[in-house]
Amino acid sequence: MSRVPFAKREDLSPDDQKLWDEFGKSRGDVARNYAALFNNPRVAARFGDLGSFARYENKLDPRVKALGVLTSAREVNGHYVWTVNQKPARDAGLTDDIISAIREFRAPVGLEPGDAVVVQFFLELLRQHRVSDATFEALRSRLGDAGIIELMVVAGYYQALANCLQALEVDLPEGVTSALTY
Repeated sequence: MSRVPFAKREDLSPDDQKLWDEFGKSRGDVARNYAALFNNPRVAARFGDLGSFARYENKLDPRVKALGVLTSAREVNGHYVWTVNQKPARDAGLTDDIISAIREFRAPVGLEPGDAVVVQFFLELLRQHRVSDATFEALRSRLGDAGIIELMVVAGYYQALANCLQALEVDLPEGVTSALTY
């Protein structure tokens, strides 16, 4: 059970209802993860702006982004982010073998080089809080400087979201079971 209530539009001030409406318009609705964050509407709205960029507006190849999202979620044991991003990862071309390798902490071993360098970048960044020159240059040759910046924003957003949802113990959507084993 979530540690905070799921905010409801009707309980918000008129100004905060506008933030709710703008957020919901951009995503189709306000899912429970953000309903929990809407206990502070201004923070939720600003965080949602970053999320909109990370999810919809960046120019990364969907496969690269999916590798980054899943690796970030796994590294912080973010079951909500991990679980709800399974379908988008598969839609982006990640196979069950690749997803299992990330979930079981086997990646980047066994991944094709282009995928392996993305995962390695995230592992170094999230575990060591730095990235080796070799990994950086390998990723630069694949994505360019602008792509690396976009990838770091994806990493930061999804790691922060996963941590927030873990701290708040936000439940998965009704009828959804966690796809992440700790």
